[in-house]
Amino acid sequence: EISKYSTIQEIAEVLPNPKQDKMYVCMINYGEYSLENIPDYTGDSVDGIRVAFHKKNVEEALKFCMGIKEKGYKVFVQPMMSLSYTDEEFISLIQKCNDFEPYAFYIVDSLGAMKRKDLVRLFYMVEHNLKNEICIGYHSHNNMQLAYSNAQALIDIRTNRNMILDSSIFGMGRGAGNLNTELIVEYMNDNIGTEYKLRPLLIIIDEILNHFYLENYWGYSLPNYLSAKHNVHPNYASYLDEKKTLTIENMNEIFSSMEDDKRISYSKEYIEELYNEYMANVHVKESKITELQE
Repeated sequence: EISKYSTIQEIAEVLPNPKQDKMYVCMINYGEYSLENIPDYTGDSVDGIRVAFHKKNVEEALKFCMGIKEKGYKVFVQPMMSLSYTDEEFISLIQKCNDFEPYAFYIVDSLGAMKRKDLVRLFYMVEHNLKNEICIGYHSHNNMQLAYSNAQALIDIRTNRNMILDSSIFGMGRGAGNLNTELIVEYMNDNIGTEYKLRPLLIIIDEILNHFYLENYWGYSLPNYLSAKHNVHPNYASYLDEKKTLTIENMNEIFSSMEDDKRISYSKEYIEELYNEYMANVHVKESKITELQE
């Protein structure tokens, strides 16, 4: 079974032919793939490419997006950690996207820390500044159990804009997971008149995804909650949780001690250093307590 692909050609091998009017899209993290390795669009593989990038790489990433569009693909611009942008920076990014008109511009909640008021504020910023022809997308993570309620907030907004809500069946995704497809389609059926079928989704959960869920749990947990609360990369929570030596209070103290410029991008060396320092300090405190007791 394949879950990650190295080339556009590899993806073509597993896609149905014909595609039956469906759009297939892959995602690239900016900096991990060369534009020269992406062939011109032929219709045999993916129809669109999502480009995820950090704020520090905005200029280079947008040039990468333009190059992808020139090759014939639909481009989905996904600025990770959208809350890390100031209003001025976010509007500037939107205006730069207007210049080359990607297929979609996304609001991305990479850390699962976005509250409803944050999402609605960013949405109206995009709505009022993005060209009408460009779709608005929303990609969420469920660290604070807000992916579903935030998606409802977007659905309830009156707009003529084409919207894209990312979701995954059973919320399957890294760490705390993503917006549950089976939940949001039921909400849409009840509130905006869509006619999505739930039964196939439930069969997939029962017959396929439950197996993976039992082997490698995803979903809400206190470590994932803490990573969102402290605005740190979710892999830090996974690393500390796997140690099986820390209480939730210990993790909270380690996250609180992290340097601001190290929180967003994951560094195994950095978190190992923090963990070892913390455990050493704990050992020293325990030794002193023992001495006093004796």
